Amino acid sequence: MLDPALLAELERIARRSRRPTAQVIRESLERYVAEAREQEGGKLPPFVGMFAGGEDENVAERADEILREELPAHLMREREG
Repeated sequence: MLDPALLAELERIARRSRRPTAQVIRESLERYVAEAREQEGGKLPPFVGMFAGGEDENVAERADEILREELPAHLMREREG
């Protein structure tokens, strides 16, 4: 999936900093996404993270249902205070 030279460089950086390669990759992706977000105008859309699914729920399959059930109440709470 990764270019072998890029992976070798990531592994070298991880060894030098005494961290797992996966951690170096995660941190790099987090920085990349944060920079991209700033360039695109900053914040995520306000609806991101608005609702939480249960541990055993497949939220993706139930997205429309969850929004129909919870969005009106959420909007009312926001409007009230």
